[in-house]
Amino acid sequence: MSIMQKILIVLFFLPFFGWGQISVGNNQTICEGDIVNVQASTSVQSSTDSYQVTNIPFAPENTIGSSVITLMDDDVQGPFSIGFTFQFYGNDYTDFYVGSNGWIGFSAGQPTSYFASPIPDSTSITIPRDCIMLTWEDLNPSVGGQVLYQTIGTYPNRKMTLTFDNIPYYGNPVGVGPIISQIVLYEGSNVIDNHVTDKPLHTNPSIQGIHNISGTVATVVPGRNAAVWSTSNESVRYFPSGVSWYDLSTGQIIGVGDTLEYTPLQSTYLVGVITDSTAQTYADTMYVEVLDADLST
Repeated sequence: MSIMQKILIVLFFLPFFGWGQISVGNNQTICEGDIVNVQASTSVQSSTDSYQVTNIPFAPENTIGSSVITLMDDDVQGPFSIGFTFQFYGNDYTDFYVGSNGWIGFSAGQPTSYFASPIPDSTSITIPRDCIMLTWEDLNPSVGGQVLYQTIGTYPNRKMTLTFDNIPYYGNPVGVGPIISQIVLYEGSNVIDNHVTDKPLHTNPSIQGIHNISGTVATVVPGRNAAVWSTSNESVRYFPSGVSWYDLSTGQIIGVGDTLEYTPLQSTYLVGVITDSTAQTYADTMYVEVLDADLST
């Protein structure tokens, strides 16, 4: 059964249920060629099966906590406690692992490889999976800097931070400084922030992104999938995709996220659909009447 068939079934039964888990607002009337602006409100947690990535203001947490003092070159250490249950690509975790080459993962037995290859990749045995890549490349924490982690805040709004603090590239290349990058995991929302204080330019390719456990899905910061890049004082956020929007007149998906800006070609129903972390789907609709521009003046 297609997603549109499921939506139509939901719409058929909608009058008989209290679908308060998502609301897309009141019906609208617009002129031909105008934009519909819609803001959905929801009371369910989005599924973590897929993510979006966006830039956010640079605001890292304090660089303090317990040190992963045994982390060597081309090494993985763990498990360490997150301090709460964190969901990542549909799986719940309470522990994490640290890869010395710039990633935090949630599964044991990950490769210790250092040469970045594009993700997703479900076949290579040298690419870490089930992980968040701050910057996957050839680093060496055994000769400088420190890797620190801590859990802060109180239930149900705790955060776990992991910081690669002044970690040098392998070989300490002349004129290339160390990396300072931090991951923040959020309780409840399962949001992931990555604050990069300094990622100097290096000739080796590197990746900033997230990779699921089977290697079939990844969300990568644009231009940073096994590419040569640098940045400083920059933050990105990975967040569960949230609401998906459909135009019933065309049967096509027209947007993803809690807000929608859309210009329908004809009067139609717009449908907001959200799937929670238990795979339950909820929907709400609004009718948009499109007036002929000539007749509306």
